[in-house]
Amino acid sequence: MYIQDGSYLRLKNITLGYTLNPRLTKKIGISRLRIYGRAENLFTWTKYWGFDPEIGSGSTSLGVDYGIYPQARTYTVGFNISF
Repeated sequence: MYIQDGSYLRLKNITLGYTLNPRLTKKIGISRLRIYGRAENLFTWTKYWGFDPEIGSGSTSLGVDYGIYPQARTYTVGFNISF
């Protein structure tokens, strides 16, 4: 009655970046410019009813879902600049 299928597929970390052509960046005094974006915990595909199918696996939980909130989704955008 209380047992559910806890299988899931999760896109945990992804980073995409692009380094601009040095011919373009040298015109503004930059030798190298890289732009990147990163996402953590982007998607979770599951039929599990709880908040997060990746419940704690410590010795105190023993596979019981105590309704802990899911992992935070984080987005990061950045630049790497070399002069």
